[in-house]
Amino acid sequence: MKFERIRSPISPELGPESLSNCKKAGDQVFISGLLSWDENQNVIGVGDAYAQARNIFAQMQSLMEAAGGKMNDIAKITMFTTDMRYQPDIWRARREFFTGDFPCSTLVCVSHLFKPEAVIEIEAIGVIGAGED
Repeated sequence: MKFERIRSPISPELGPESLSNCKKAGDQVFISGLLSWDENQNVIGVGDAYAQARNIFAQMQSLMEAAGGKMNDIAKITMFTTDMRYQPDIWRARREFFTGDFPCSTLVCVSHLFKPEAVIEIEAIGVIGAGED
C-alpha cells in the first residue's frame, strides 16, 4: 500500500519540500496541523478564534471529502491553542462540523503557533467509512 497525497483548493499548503496537508493510506487519512490562512499565508480571522476554528474545520472537511470520506470518519483530532479562553469558540465551531459520536479530542495550550496571528491549529486522523452518516 502506498500513500496518496490529498489536496483541496481551500486548504493552502506550504511550498514544495515542506509538508503535505493530507495523506491517505488505504482507508486511513492523516491531516497535518491546519491553520486558518490563505494561499499567501495570511491568517484569516485575525483576533477571532471562532472564525479561525471554523475555517480550519472547513479545510478539514474539504480534505476528508477529497479523500472519499466525511467529517464523521475522523477518529481523532488534536487541537492547539495559544489561550484556553478560546475553548468555547473552538467547541462551538467543532459542533458545526461533527454530529453524533464526536471524535476523540485533545486540546493543548501552547505559547505560540507557526504564525503569530494564528491562535488555533488542528490536526486529525480519520478512517474512511468508519463514521456515522
